[in-house]
Order: sequence, then structure tokens, then C-alpha cells
Amino acid sequence: MTTSFGSGRHTVRLALTGDLDYDTCGELLRRVRTAHDGPREVTDLHLDCRELELVDSMGLSTLLEIHRSAGRDGTAFHLEGIGPALRRLLELTGTYEYLTSPQRSGAPAESSQGRT
Repeated sequence: MTTSFGSGRHTVRLALTGDLDYDTCGELLRRVRTAHDGPREVTDLHLDCRELELVDSMGLSTLLEIHRSAGRDGTAFHLEGIGPALRRLLELTGTYEYLTSPQRSGAPAESSQGRT
């Protein structure tokens, strides 16, 4: 798996290519953390999966971890370019709606639940 990096003022875009598996998940996590921990506020994280070929269980776990982390940080998570194989994996595991439903950016997940 390789990633190409692009960003806007508050947006990070990572284009994923190849396989997202046990051997490559660490690199994706490092790239996401590096982008998010930079000097500017990130409100939107886009993962473009158009060029992904294989996603194994570790790859799925990594996508779920990134999604949860983004929610905790108040960053909107966008999974884009989902091909047929990835869509099938997400549907079989019951994670398609969870990973593709729109998230609100700009506020941590806890603050959007009406706490005082």
C-alpha cells in the first residue's frame, strides 16, 4: 500500500493504492497521525480508496480505528472511491453504513450528544 498526500486549509486527503493489510496498516496509521498532529487544525479527513486492491481484516480494523479516532477528535471522516471488493467486505462485516455515514466536523463526538 502506498499513500499520496494532499491537503487544503483544514482538509487532509490520502489516496490509498495497493493492499491495505497486516504489512501496510502501520504506515497508514503513521500518515494519518502525522497529518492530523500537524500545526494546523484538521476538520476533514478523506481516504480515497479508488486504487485499493485488497483489504484484509487488519486493514478493516485500521479503517475502523481511524474512524473512531477522527470522531473523538472532532474530525469528519470520509471514505471515498469504494470499489466493489471493499464495499462487499464492508457490507459483509456490517461496517458499510458506519464508515460511510456523514460525520459532523469541528466538534468532538461527545460534545454533539447534548452534554452540558
